[in-house]
Amino acid sequence: MTGRIGILGGTGWLGQALGLALLRGGIVAPGDLVILNRSGAAPGYADFPGVTLVRDMAALQAQAGPLVLSVRPEDFPVPGFAPGARLLISFMAAIPMGRLQALAPDARIVRAMPNGGASTGRSYSPWFAGGDLPAGDIALTRRLLAAIGTEDRVDSEDHLDILSALSGSGPGYPALMAQAMHAKALALGLPPAIAERAVEAVVAGSAAGLAGGVPGAGEIVAALKSYRGITAAGLDAAEAAGFSRALDAALDAAVATARRLGRED
Repeated sequence: MTGRIGILGGTGWLGQALGLALLRGGIVAPGDLVILNRSGAAPGYADFPGVTLVRDMAALQAQAGPLVLSVRPEDFPVPGFAPGARLLISFMAAIPMGRLQALAPDARIVRAMPNGGASTGRSYSPWFAGGDLPAGDIALTRRLLAAIGTEDRVDSEDHLDILSALSGSGPGYPALMAQAMHAKALALGLPPAIAERAVEAVVAGSAAGLAGGVPGAGEIVAALKSYRGITAAGLDAAEAAGFSRALDAALDAAVATARRLGRED
């Protein structure tokens, strides 16, 4: 018996992505979803009038069982946070397990890191559980996270810091590449509409070729270089200019920030 699912931050982009995915997938009935929204309005759930809206933490804790925490770290803990002995699934990147356990000593706690693909059902959500999580909690965690994409349980909280910098970046790095390619295309004289479609074809369309085959990325690069043509010249120049080093530096900085934020009170 899981009880009703509650979402703190259920009208934010990530909390709402989860809530709507659960409803649209029939994983949770509208009457079994409780959303905390202090304004009392949740237009994103207009198609599901049975969803319960509450305005404070006490009401959320009274009316729901397992809780998903999906608020900005600077807004946590919210007034009245006293979850007792229940399952908590935290989406907050900068709130480490130790702090969560100190604030909720009787709770069974999971930290999960969904990414920007959540709203389209394509999130990759690694998660870490403190202590021995009961089988029912494991199954529920996986069922909820599967509603927005794929999930993996990791063995170390440190892995979450790495993954918050890597998969947690969502479209960040592809968007940075798209921005640079688009600017260059315009500088070379392409019409804006043509430049936009061309860059989208590279960043969004071609990426599908890597689905399920990331280990073969090196083979793709090697094959393209073997033609010694236009793309090979571009790839060679990118490497010579420090493309891989730039990504290495970006991820080092992001991981370091994740670890620093996790140590701050």
